[in-house]
Amino acid sequence: MPEKPFSLAVSALIRDDEGRVLLLKRAAAASINPGKWDLPGGALDPGETFDRALWREVREETGMRVTLRHVAGAGELALPTRRVAYLVMTCDVDRTEISLSPEHEDYAWVAPGEAATMDLVEQFRGLF
Repeated sequence: MPEKPFSLAVSALIRDDEGRVLLLKRAAAASINPGKWDLPGGALDPGETFDRALWREVREETGMRVTLRHVAGAGELALPTRRVAYLVMTCDVDRTEISLSPEHEDYAWVAPGEAATMDLVEQFRGLF
């Protein structure tokens, strides 16, 4: 049986001035991980660099602009037809007000210890 191909996705670990991290709750109608808590981010478009993809995804999902600082970690998710490798970047933001996209139904700024107790998507459980 052939191995499933990998695709790349990028996610933002965004902290506010109090050290809390931003989590987004995926919509109940989402095809992957409905109702679970996630980091902002998503897949790269063909030919797109990971920094541009992350800027685009965060803007689409939260309305915020980010500045990438450094690599925070990585994760992996197995899907039926592919595996997704996630590159997680620590980011600064221009503001903390959120404008959610239809992909998400809620958001929370939580302490890292609290994030570890939430119903997180599988690929980010080891980050907190």
